[in-house]
Amino acid sequence: MNGREFWIRWRGDILRGVVIFGVVVGGGMFVRSLVGRGRAQLSGLQRNFDTDFFASDRQRAEPWTYSTPVTPHHTVWLRNINGSITVEASDSHSVEVTAERTFRRSPADSVRLVATESDGGITICAIWPGRSNSCGPDGHYATEGMMRGNDVAVVFTVRLPRGVKLNASTINGDVEVRGASAPIEAVTVNGDVTAETSAGPVRATTVNGDAQATISSFGEPGDVSLTTVHGDATLELPDNIDAVLDGHTMTGDISSDFPLTIGGKFASHELTGTLGKGGRRIHITTVAGDVDVRKASVSPEATPATPPPAVRPVPPSPSRGTPRPRAGTS
Repeated sequence: MNGREFWIRWRGDILRGVVIFGVVVGGGMFVRSLVGRGRAQLSGLQRNFDTDFFASDRQRAEPWTYSTPVTPHHTVWLRNINGSITVEASDSHSVEVTAERTFRRSPADSVRLVATESDGGITICAIWPGRSNSCGPDGHYATEGMMRGNDVAVVFTVRLPRGVKLNASTINGDVEVRGASAPIEAVTVNGDVTAETSAGPVRATTVNGDAQATISSFGEPGDVSLTTVHGDATLELPDNIDAVLDGHTMTGDISSDFPLTIGGKFASHELTGTLGKGGRRIHITTVAGDVDVRKASVSPEATPATPPPAVRPVPPSPSRGTPRPRAGTS
C-alpha cells in the first residue's frame, strides 16, 4: 500500500483523531486559563481585604469579655464578618470569650457584641450597623448592609470546655481551633482554616486560604468535609479509620499515607478509596492547591466528657429556641 492509498483508506480516522486531539488540547488550555485567572483574582483578596487586625495604624478598644457555664454536647456558635477566630481547649466548665475590636476611623462601638442562650448552647455574634440584624439561638445570624466602609475588626479568642461542640464562621480572617474534643464546623472566605479535635467529625471550608484538619478519633457519626478553592487541603486521620474517601484538585499534587488510588486526567487529579470497613464519607477538595491525606500521629479512642456534677448548666429558655439576649458592649 503506497502513501496515496493509505491516505484514501485512513483519512477519515486520521481527521477525526486530529479533531479530537485539538478539542482535548484546546479544552485543557481553556481550563488552565480559567484556573490561572481564578487564582489571580483570589490572590487579590488579600490585597483588597486587610487581615492584619493589630497593625500599628489601628487603635484598640477595651476588650469585651463573656463567660457562661456550658455542658458537654452543647454547641458554641461564633459569628463574625471582619476578624479572626482563635479557639483553644480549656479545663474549665465555662466557655470564656474575649473579643478585641480594632479600628482606624470608624467608632469601635459601631460594632456590637451580643450573646444569646438557647437549649442547644450559646450563640455569640459581632453585629455591624445595618437596617436589619440579629443574633438568634442555635447559630442564627442575619445582618444587612454588612460593613459598608466600616473598618472595625473583631478578633475573637475563645476557651472551649471539653466535649462542647463548635460552629465558627467569619468572612475575612483565619479560623483556628486547637485541642477540641467534640465535632467542629469552621468556615471563612478569606483566610486559613485549621481544625484539631480528638472527637470528630470536622467540616472546614474556605475560599482563599489553606484548609487543614486533624482528627485523632471520632466521637459521633457524620461525614468529614475539607474544602478550599485557592489553597492546600491537608487532612490527618486516625490509622484505624473506617470510611470512604474522595479527593480532588485541578492544578495541584496529591499525596496519601493511606492505600488509596491516585489518578487523574489532563489538568485534574483525584484520590479515591475505601479505608477499613468503609462507612462515613470523607470529601477533600481544592481547585488550585495540593491535597494531602496523612495518618495522625496519635489515634486514641474518644472519651466522652463527663458532665460536671456541681456546675450550673445553661438555664433553659422559656420556650425551646427562644432567644434571651445577654448584655453586650455597644
